[in-house]
Amino acid sequence: MKIAKVFIGSLVLLQSVSLYAESSKQCLKYWNEPVVEIKVLGEVECEHVWEFGQNSASQNRLKLLDQLNLKRKNNQWMSTGICSKVLYNHKEYYIYNANYKEDKDDVWIAYDNKNAFAYFRKIVAPSEEGARSGVVLSCASIGVDDKSRYVLNSYLKNNTSVSMSFYKTNDWYKEN
Repeated sequence: MKIAKVFIGSLVLLQSVSLYAESSKQCLKYWNEPVVEIKVLGEVECEHVWEFGQNSASQNRLKLLDQLNLKRKNNQWMSTGICSKVLYNHKEYYIYNANYKEDKDDVWIAYDNKNAFAYFRKIVAPSEEGARSGVVLSCASIGVDDKSRYVLNSYLKNNTSVSMSFYKTNDWYKEN
């Protein structure tokens, strides 16, 4: 009986640990992992951030927002409602982006039906004139499959100018 209590207590502890966003340092470690080969299949309509959790398919994304301490009902959210559909290891993933209207903080999410990974960049104004805007980075994941993290990194590094170290206006476009 005592072993069962310890086991259940351990499970509860492990679950609660996974409910919090990773540290900025750990997120940068993730960001610096090598890219994998993905194929961009095109763009598709997807739910806006403020619609997450309204059906069972988007529960994993709602949990990500909770981990990152983001509110889906915040009226500052902006989103096109368009996701990039990508293929990795014969499995489809979706890449979603939304940002705040005024301060441009943004969230990037890669997800499938059961797993999801997100980066949230809080934009920090530069301390010196002419310097780049900084980023306070947080990240979170849901599910047991960490492939969504590799998919998101690969998509961002190969298809955008996004950096997890600094912010640049319109960096969701790829510079040639």
